[in-house]
Amino acid sequence: MARSASTYESVIDGFKVETNRKYSSVGGTKCNIFAQNVMSAMSADLPSGLANQMADALLGNKTPGWYSVTFQDAQKRANLGYPTVGIRKAEGHGHVVVVRPKGSSITILKEVQIAQAGTKNYNSNTINYSWVAADLPGVKFYTHD
Repeated sequence: MARSASTYESVIDGFKVETNRKYSSVGGTKCNIFAQNVMSAMSADLPSGLANQMADALLGNKTPGWYSVTFQDAQKRANLGYPTVGIRKAEGHGHVVVVRPKGSSITILKEVQIAQAGTKNYNSNTINYSWVAADLPGVKFYTHD
């Protein structure tokens, strides 16, 4: 699949995360399913399992095609159309978000543009709506070639 911001945006938007019942938080959040669906559609399969299992599999660049980047590079890569995620392992359940194109570079972590399924589903919002401020520095970012 050709990588471009418009293609990546279309894929993310096509899942209609804010209204699609598949991603409803009833019975538990579906962040892993949404992220896996988007990445699969971009030919960049994420490891299976819940967010904590994904975080373990991605740590140390152990998943072929995926490698860690800074939050600035995560946004740059998403802006170019490369599949990119932010993930934080946590006690109990972690959380994973899709980094989506923003159209501009960023200088601070809370400016990263994301889509997510969670207790609240967002098609396009900033990452500071995904985690409390104290947890943001613990988010790791990965991108796929």
